[in-house]
Amino acid sequence: MEKHAVTAISLSAQSEFTLTIEIDEDAATGDFAFSTYVEGNCISVSEYGYFEAFQVIRDELLDKGYGMKCVGAKLNAVQSSMSSATDSVYLVTLGRQALRSDLMSIYEYAEIDEFPNTEKQSEFFEKWIKSLR
Repeated sequence: MEKHAVTAISLSAQSEFTLTIEIDEDAATGDFAFSTYVEGNCISVSEYGYFEAFQVIRDELLDKGYGMKCVGAKLNAVQSSMSSATDSVYLVTLGRQALRSDLMSIYEYAEIDEFPNTEKQSEFFEKWIKSLR
């Protein structure tokens, strides 16, 4: 089991707090199980890919009014299929191919003012792909 401390923010009160995310891998299915507690309520999700599981728990938190101030929650965070079992993502720039220097941990702190959901990240990803042509 891994644990990561992430800075979170209540979007209504604009107050920050530390959120602990626990990650476990199901040996039988290979799924990643993410869980955390907010105001005494457990939020848990399970997905095959690491970043996908992160995105689902991030969306659950957004639905409850909380954002995470970390690299994985940025609009331009994308994951290579080769690193689908890791916490590594690229922070990409439109019109530029991702470089090794763009690789970061999902949990690394990032100053964020707008908190996109998975749909918005996916839209940006498609826009980025098209910008490389």
